[in-house]
Amino acid sequence: MLIFYYLKYILIFSVLIFLNKTFIWIFSISEYNITPDFVIVAVVYIGIDKGKIIGMVTGFFAGIIMDLLVGSFLGLSALSYCIAGFLAGYFSNIETKKFLYKHYFLMVVFICSVVANFLYYIIYFQGFSLIFLDIIIKYVLPTSAYTTLLSSIYVIVTYKKKINLPA
Repeated sequence: MLIFYYLKYILIFSVLIFLNKTFIWIFSISEYNITPDFVIVAVVYIGIDKGKIIGMVTGFFAGIIMDLLVGSFLGLSALSYCIAGFLAGYFSNIETKKFLYKHYFLMVVFICSVVANFLYYIIYFQGFSLIFLDIIIKYVLPTSAYTTLLSSIYVIVTYKKKINLPA
């Protein structure tokens, strides 16, 4: 049924948002203030799998829930995830099912993460005395690279499962 299909995604996003907000310290590199973003990986996956509009709507709702839980700049995460989901949807026509299980997925995660983090941090740091290049080097690129690195676990696990290799 269609309701179970949507409930599956709601449950996945609920777990990811919960992980992103409570157990992120386990995965963070606190010395450099780098934290991964698990939610954007799921938004990118859905954007590639279902297309631009579904990716955009999914990103918006995931972002608005994140904004409501965090309590700062309502709509900022919604905007950045929405655009990332839409951008990921541009890759939905390239042999989608095969695309999701290969290293190309990591490339799309990195691109969408850079765009989403760029939008987020540029707006978030308005009024601060940070240089544009400083925001890119200290926040956008490290967070995007670390998110991509951790999303490679998904690619490795699903690739092994797809070709039936022993774990």
